This record gives sequence, C-alpha cells and structure tokens, in this order.
Amino acid sequence: TLRADRCLTPEGHTIEPYYVIEAKEWVHIFAINKHSEVLITRQYRHGAGIVCYELPCGEVEETDTSVIEAAKRELLEETGCSAAHFELVGSSFANPARQTNRIHSFICYDTVSVQEPSHDINEVLDFNFIRLDELFKLIDNGTFSQSLHIGSVFLALRQMKAI
Repeated sequence: TLRADRCLTPEGHTIEPYYVIEAKEWVHIFAINKHSEVLITRQYRHGAGIVCYELPCGEVEETDTSVIEAAKRELLEETGCSAAHFELVGSSFANPARQTNRIHSFICYDTVSVQEPSHDINEVLDFNFIRLDELFKLIDNGTFSQSLHIGSVFLALRQMKAI
C-alpha cells in the first residue's frame, strides 16, 4: 500500500505529500549445505529491469504463524530445499525512510533438496549451490547486487564466525 502522509520535520518544515510504502515483512535465507556451499537464486527484478543473483527470499504471509515459518516456506517453494536447523541472525529495516517493513535474515544448515520447487512463473529463474569465494566474485562483479541481500550475507557470515 502506498500512503501519502503530512510529515513535519524536527526543524519545523512540512513535507506534503510524503510517500510511505506499507509492505509485508520479508525473509532472507542464507542456506548452506553439508559442503558449506551457499544456495543462491537468479531472478528477474522488474523495477531495475535486471536479472540478478540473490538469496532465497520472500514475504511473510498472513498464513505464516512466524517469520521462521515464512523462511522455511519460502526456501521450500523457491528451491524445493529444506534444512535441519534455521537460526535468526538479525532483523533490519529495508528502508525506514520510505518503507514500514523489516527483513528477517536467517541462516540454515544442512540444506538439501527434498522436492521440486513450487514457485510461480514470475519468481525464481533458477538456483544453485556455490562456494563462498564464488559468491564474493558475484558480489564484486555486480551480479549479486542487492544491498539488502549483501547485508543478510554479512549477518550470516558473522554468525558463522567467518568474518
């Protein structure tokens, strides 16, 4: 939902309209397998008109009873994968200047394929497990370029004591 507010700054200036996006909460999943490889997806993102690599992710739906349930559901839907253990590594705002939602970043261990993905046609194009050094190369060359996903990678690596 897009709403137009009347915003009064601390200095006494009025900004009107001040547009705010009311969005659902999001989840990002840093999923690693028994070989310490990271699961990434490749998706088309219409706003920027690009195909980019990112972590499995999605919205927290009204039917989800918790953010961890949303993370498990999104991982399974997008990639057909499941994991033995999910751990919340942090929650942060996507863009508190203009959006109301937060991103809940998870790390999950021992990720394995358990079924065919069930994503809809406008979501994931493909997915693959890659080594961490390969992920860093994708970040460096700009194909894994979403800052919010890079932040979730950082939180997961910090949790793993990899940085």
